Amino acid sequence: MGVSTSDIRRLAKKIGGDADLAEALWLSEFVEAKALAILVLPRSRVDDALITRWLADIGDWSTCDLFVKSLIAKRKDAVEYGVKWAANSDLYTKRAGLALIANYCMRATSYDDEVASQIGGTIEEAASDDRDHVRQACCWALREFGKSNSNSHETACRLALELTQSDEVPKSWVGRCAYRELQNLVKVPERRRLVSRESKTGMKQVK
Repeated sequence: MGVSTSDIRRLAKKIGGDADLAEALWLSEFVEAKALAILVLPRSRVDDALITRWLADIGDWSTCDLFVKSLIAKRKDAVEYGVKWAANSDLYTKRAGLALIANYCMRATSYDDEVASQIGGTIEEAASDDRDHVRQACCWALREFGKSNSNSHETACRLALELTQSDEVPKSWVGRCAYRELQNLVKVPERRRLVSRESKTGMKQVK
């Protein structure tokens, strides 16, 4: 209990992949044990059945976010999972969907029209949820989508502004939250994604 994430990562690296240990740790009630379980689970053991089973046991945002980042974000079906989970009413299943979309967007530099539409539509739909851990993840997903490239930035800004005009408090909050960062992004040649104009790199670009 109380072990930092960096220490858990070092321990996981020392242990290496161990499926049996991961399964045993996952049964623990402690967040730190579940984090170690995620990090030592061999990626070859991550299939649909395990994903479904472990997701059902998640009861906090940190485990949720580490779970999708470490085990699912690099999968080819990441967006499919994200869209499906974000439509679920369960708190951490929904958060997992949005966190997964955010992590997927952090790695993507372009989207085909269908994927971009799925991401935008999922964020817009989820933005009506007034639970803190959902709306925060919704804002996160929208911001990361907007950082990927100039086209997705324009789409994300437009969606954020539309959300700010909503009569639904959660939607307007998500819109304001996302737009605060989106409006300050700039494209820098040496960077894969857009960066804040207020960062050192961004300030050099706008001079």
